[in-house]
Amino acid sequence: MNDENTYNLIDEPWIPVLMRDGTNRSVSIGAIFADGDGTIADLALNPYERIAVFRLLLCIAQAALGPERLKDESGWLAAKDMVGPVASDYLKKWHDRFFLYGPHAFLQPDSISLAKPDGVTPCDKLVFRLASGNNSTLFDHEATNGARMLFDAELALGLLVYQNFSSGGLSGQCVWDGILTEKSIQGAPCRERSMLFTIVAGDTLVDFVWLNLVTDPWIHDSLKTDWGHPFWEFEKLTRETVSGNENTYLGHLAPLSRAIKLTRGSPMCILGEALSYPQIPAWREPMASVKLQRGTKKGEFTETYVSSNPARMPWRELSSILAVRETGGRKSALVLRHLESMPEMVFTLWTGGLYSEKAKEVDTVEWKVRLSVDLLEEPSMRRYEESIAWADRQRSGLYFAVEEYAKDVFIDDVSRFSVPAERFYWDILAQPKNQKLILDIGSPTYKDDWKEATHKAAEDSYRRACPAMTARQMEAFAQGFSKLTISDKNEKND
Repeated sequence: MNDENTYNLIDEPWIPVLMRDGTNRSVSIGAIFADGDGTIADLALNPYERIAVFRLLLCIAQAALGPERLKDESGWLAAKDMVGPVASDYLKKWHDRFFLYGPHAFLQPDSISLAKPDGVTPCDKLVFRLASGNNSTLFDHEATNGARMLFDAELALGLLVYQNFSSGGLSGQCVWDGILTEKSIQGAPCRERSMLFTIVAGDTLVDFVWLNLVTDPWIHDSLKTDWGHPFWEFEKLTRETVSGNENTYLGHLAPLSRAIKLTRGSPMCILGEALSYPQIPAWREPMASVKLQRGTKKGEFTETYVSSNPARMPWRELSSILAVRETGGRKSALVLRHLESMPEMVFTLWTGGLYSEKAKEVDTVEWKVRLSVDLLEEPSMRRYEESIAWADRQRSGLYFAVEEYAKDVFIDDVSRFSVPAERFYWDILAQPKNQKLILDIGSPTYKDDWKEATHKAAEDSYRRACPAMTARQMEAFAQGFSKLTISDKNEKND
């Protein structure tokens, strides 16, 4: 192991950001909080990287401000101009705990060693876009025989993402505090149920952080937990000293789910399980939205997270995402409660996440939208829900039309046409012009405009999925097309 502390994350530029002038660059943690002029507009990362880095920035700010400054909503409002200066002072105090390599390295226990002489893991495994072993990715089909050398900035980002989003299942092992880590492990906390994360966006990156701070009562009353401590504040990351911190708010924001040790200049690392994090319902992720799902027994419902499944884009789950008043068993991300304290009538919402199936990363989802606070009101949200229900009914009509078409062209596998038809349908409704229609709750022609949009989307999708080239296809097309129209008779009145 390298005995020298090198590459400090507070000083070195490793975080890709978007500047206010439209350019991209990489900056350090220190530069973000020292950005008094507001030149850094946003992170320039994919969804799961954005979430991991933002949670780190949020953890730093929460720890720096502490429960005294964030004791209530008025304290949160007063903290707006404090975030940068207070966090900068905090980083000076803990500067020696943000080294990527060496003793007391960032989110890496010192007291870990190899389980067996050849038990090292390629650092490629920390970076989801890279292949490692036999696991190929979309743009990286084969790992190199001896593993590849990664830049320090890549490893810093990979370490943070892996602590937040690594999968469960079979894992490499190491020895932590003299105890062999488990081989079969659960996923990291941000991976649970492919949850969809919610962030309220600001004009600058420091504004982003301030807008998403939570207050002391929320931590104790809503999360029913304690503040805890960031793991870099512990003298040593031993099993005994960190035990229980996984159940706290700050211990969750920048997690220690994996025991990792990096060595500068080496393409290999030590890797094993660290802390096992509680899951819903024992723990509720404050940056995610909760809704009810049917249980295994009749009439039984259990809590789950709104998912980042790309087959059901975030705009279709908006009633759960915005459930600030926790109606119908739904609960929004905690930070949306701030919206009722702010004078602005509009706000910008970012939602995103990593969708996985078992241990495999499948896709990412993100959606950024400007919304009116009127949507938080029950009548507006009810109209929106009815519009989503209407779109689902129109989707059912599209399926019946495609089913008729498939029958008339003598093809038993309906999914050959229904899968692309439904994909086309939702993609059309996700286009900006249609998104503007469904979000314009106050329009006097709202219902009629949305009905027309969904019907046109169904017609366009049917035409794209069901060819009409031969005489038989043309006849089948006409038969199926007649089933696209759905009735208003079962629809609820406003």
